[in-house]
Amino acid sequence: MHNSDNESFQKGLTRRGFMKGAIAAGAAVTLSDKLAMATKMISGKAPTIEAVRGVGVDPGLVRMSLNENPLGPSPRAVEAIADRMFGVNRYGTELGDLMQALSEFDEVELPKRDPNRSFFRSPPGPFILSSGSSQILGLLSLAYLSREGGEVVEAEFGYGQLSRAGSFYKEIFGVDVNVIKATMTKGYKHDLDVMADLITEKTSLAVITNPNNPTGTLLQTEEMDQFITKIPSSVVVVIDEAYLHFAEQDPIPSAIPLALKYDNVIVVRTFSKAYAMAALRLGYGVASQKIQTELRKYSTGGPNVLASVAGAAAVRDLDHLQKSREVVWQFKHRLYEEFDKMGLEYIPSQGTFIMVNINRSSRAVVTEMRKRKVSVSSRRQDEFKNWIRISAGTDYETEVFLKTLKDVLSKAS
Repeated sequence: MHNSDNESFQKGLTRRGFMKGAIAAGAAVTLSDKLAMATKMISGKAPTIEAVRGVGVDPGLVRMSLNENPLGPSPRAVEAIADRMFGVNRYGTELGDLMQALSEFDEVELPKRDPNRSFFRSPPGPFILSSGSSQILGLLSLAYLSREGGEVVEAEFGYGQLSRAGSFYKEIFGVDVNVIKATMTKGYKHDLDVMADLITEKTSLAVITNPNNPTGTLLQTEEMDQFITKIPSSVVVVIDEAYLHFAEQDPIPSAIPLALKYDNVIVVRTFSKAYAMAALRLGYGVASQKIQTELRKYSTGGPNVLASVAGAAAVRDLDHLQKSREVVWQFKHRLYEEFDKMGLEYIPSQGTFIMVNINRSSRAVVTEMRKRKVSVSSRRQDEFKNWIRISAGTDYETEVFLKTLKDVLSKAS
């Protein structure tokens, strides 16, 4: 790719035009072409677990259970860590560069800084940087549930971290927190009308995971906007966008404009998925100063220097981000094709994973597959006892998974 072509491609890969480059680059390469390339890679032989060399795991192991990025981190992020690692004896102010990278990517304006003042004394902006998105969710539970209690409204098959925190405060500390689960649509999508009807004067938090985990369903920005206008402004709306980068539409339905528009909305994102930095623990949120003030009462610090420099480099490496997205899309469409042939029910997903009904106890199948060094997971056993969730893998890992699943199912029938 010539430099001018690369510049045009990267300009089209912002939040407003995420898929344009992908469509142009991938139009000539069909799914069957990609499968042919995968077959060639396997050299005409059946895929074997011994030949697997997954990034970040031991050879001979397929780990498709934790929604990790199978491609691995951006080489630029790794280089940024290497450049900074021998200076970790010194305090750093790399958070400013990370915020700048995020502001460019998310098209969020930062307040003007006085170059003579330190980063930590600069005007507050819309970004909250954290040691993983879970830290922000934890701060939200502390700020809005741990003191005076209240209600958490969340989809019945949502991610559930804030609901679990609410239940914990009630059971362990006796705080008056009620967790209210909203039914979802027949396609396992958030039913925002139902959620709105469940909100009362006692509601503290309303939680939306978009795309949802584990069902992978997606809401549009307009749907969430309408929901926010229906409910009291005293309710903090938490929109968790851990998997949004993998949505197969253009533009992606980001809720960041809603966090900038409304004082009671916070959008939470992670670097663990699209940027493949799960072990570095880096996340961020976008929220009003009103929400940030409440969170700061409980904050014990943000990300470390190495995570910060790696994050800034990863955000700017749009080529690697697009490759990560394409690996996930290819994985999902390969499984859709094979599950259709097998007659298995599945939920089309906008995340990095797929839920599939294997028509028998999932726990037994998951256990047997792990014995064969192929790791997948079961989720929400009370409601999905016959379903497994498969996280994205490379071409080779995906073929090994399919071969192992078919073998296990044939012996269990």
